[in-house]
Amino acid sequence: MRPIWHNVWLTFVKQIVMKASLHFGIPVLALALIMASCRDDTPYFDIRDEYIGDYVVFDTCESFEADYNLTVFKVGNDNEIIFGFPGLYETGFEVTALVTGMKITIPIQQFLISNFPEVYYEFSGSGSLDGDTLIVDYQVLTLQNGLIFDDVDCRAVMIRTN
Repeated sequence: MRPIWHNVWLTFVKQIVMKASLHFGIPVLALALIMASCRDDTPYFDIRDEYIGDYVVFDTCESFEADYNLTVFKVGNDNEIIFGFPGLYETGFEVTALVTGMKITIPIQQFLISNFPEVYYEFSGSGSLDGDTLIVDYQVLTLQNGLIFDDVDCRAVMIRTN
């Protein structure tokens, strides 16, 4: 036979456990239900999809005009697009642009075109999309040994064909 204090102790411990489970168990259960219901069912919309496609480009620069086709595609981060081959200015380089809504920014990018002497094309610019028409104002600097050798401002009117 167990002493009476043992039964009192067991009753006391049972009461504490029940109170604790009521005080902590209900909030934990409620929190679990809330977390399960906070799932985001909103479909993901990638704004870059508005830019993706094949374009006919009408490029007007200070010294020449050119018409050509190029493809714009997604790459990298959630806000990057690429002007695919033959690239802006028909250089063969894939120029990257950053998308912010219906506006784009072409951050400064350099492309090596000659090793000796060391010559680079440096692109920068901005643009905006209106329906199927993307207008891009950009600048191409020709840098030789770190100095600006030539500076050309261009406007590309790009019309999406698909």
